[in-house]
Amino acid sequence: MSEYLSLALSIEYIVITHRESREIIYYKTAGDFDPDILDMFRSSVQYEILDLPSEEGEIEQATLEGKYLITRAGKLVWITLILKYKPIRFTREILKFFCKLFENQYEREIQELYTKFEGDISVFRKDPYSRQSLNKEMEDIFHLYLTLPFKIGSTRRKKLPPKAKKIYQFAKVLAHKEKGQILLDNLFTEVSKSFKLSNEEIADLIYALVETEALLTISKEESKKKFPIHF
Repeated sequence: MSEYLSLALSIEYIVITHRESREIIYYKTAGDFDPDILDMFRSSVQYEILDLPSEEGEIEQATLEGKYLITRAGKLVWITLILKYKPIRFTREILKFFCKLFENQYEREIQELYTKFEGDISVFRKDPYSRQSLNKEMEDIFHLYLTLPFKIGSTRRKKLPPKAKKIYQFAKVLAHKEKGQILLDNLFTEVSKSFKLSNEEIADLIYALVETEALLTISKEESKKKFPIHF
């Protein structure tokens, strides 16, 4: 389960690029929006500075301004993850799954984007009646809810291993300092400084706290009301 947390906390952007036109047709950010990174990526693709995979199913990795890029070629699109950390094997597996899913669901829109739809990329942001929205699919597949702020839940009647209990108490202190909310990325960093545990074990323990609802997500709407400074 640590892979879910590791991947979610690493993702900064998910970018879908039309292979024929080399134009970005959809992107989603999992962190603070940085237009400079997206502009650099767009230019690197347009001017063929980045080595992108040429054959369907191929994957290429690269770096850009200190970020890690991993791109998979579909039949009609490239899908790129812009990451904080080096991609792990699980990253490749999820990228492959999402790439196939996206092209299966949106094949008509991609093929007819510059004919019937006249280049209107908003077709990918409209909530369809017969399928889950693309935005929601990305959040589910890449577990992006793990990037939202969290608050402290209860451990009453929950069986947690001793190490998880220690992480929970540590999280309570950290959340108190941050006026009630906590980002798992910050929790992971602080725990790694204070406990002699491997990164994988830390990720597993934090994920266990989320799964048992000892840590609870704060919705964007709730966070805007209570913690407007962060949005």
